[in-house]
Amino acid sequence: MKAVGFLKNLMVWSTVFWISASALAQESLWRAFETQSADGTRIAYYVAGNLTPGQVTETPLFVVSGGPGSDHRYMRVGGSFDRIAQKRPVVMFDQRGTSKSGPVTGEPRLAQWVEDLEAVRAALDADKIDVLGHSFGGIFAMAYAERFGNYLHSVTFANSTASSIAETKSVLAEVFPDRIQEWQRTRASLPPRFKASAIEILSAMEFVDTRRAEEYINAVADFTYNIEVNNALRRDMADMDFTRVVSSLSVPVLILHGRYDPVIAPSTAWGLHKQIPGSELVILPATGHLPFAEVPDVFVRTVETFLGRASATSEN
Repeated sequence: MKAVGFLKNLMVWSTVFWISASALAQESLWRAFETQSADGTRIAYYVAGNLTPGQVTETPLFVVSGGPGSDHRYMRVGGSFDRIAQKRPVVMFDQRGTSKSGPVTGEPRLAQWVEDLEAVRAALDADKIDVLGHSFGGIFAMAYAERFGNYLHSVTFANSTASSIAETKSVLAEVFPDRIQEWQRTRASLPPRFKASAIEILSAMEFVDTRRAEEYINAVADFTYNIEVNNALRRDMADMDFTRVVSSLSVPVLILHGRYDPVIAPSTAWGLHKQIPGSELVILPATGHLPFAEVPDVFVRTVETFLGRASATSEN
């Protein structure tokens, strides 16, 4: 009951008209590049830290954003990955159909997204990569592991889906019974391309800390999302099951989840942990669906500690 009461405090938040100086990561740290996916689609990607395409000397961390159809920059709010990039190279990219990457060709398929990630790895000429997938990015990482697992050095599932969409549990309706219908009406009326400001109601429900929620909402307000991609990939993934893939992962795996995530319940993370032998489970207190933006200190510390152990293990 305390957790539910704590989350309901999200209902009492006021609109602010400022953005914290640290809310959106420093743009100057990220260098922009482009490559082509297997079908010729342009994929824009961004590098922070000590990394030059074709001259990779340290295993880069590839950050796979959620959505699907979201602007990847939502993951740079709070500066967590700026801080991680001070110690190791970090790579992010615009998924096809979003931002500076090319449009989707034909009916969206998760297999295309997997080829896009592989195209970025190949462009960098990285022998191994650490992959961190957030939310939808988790099942995306599973699909990548199925096709290109030989390139994986480690995997972090951050507030990830389960190994199948069917097993992914959301408790939005239970935690926010007074808001869920408004959110459902909002989602149903979204145009094909919309600004993140149109889904403030959802963003607020993703946080525990109302101040962090305000900062995040203002930081992403002008980002453009693609609901057509979101809906199409949800249909494509509906019957996929990566249980066999995750249960056979042989690289270090971290499962990181916010204690009060109503979008994807922590029980989903527990189930994933049980499926992956030797995986590490960390439930972060006082945070919801976006721990990198809400509790950056503990998020960075947890990820850096895990990646450090993964690197040490590979050297032995």
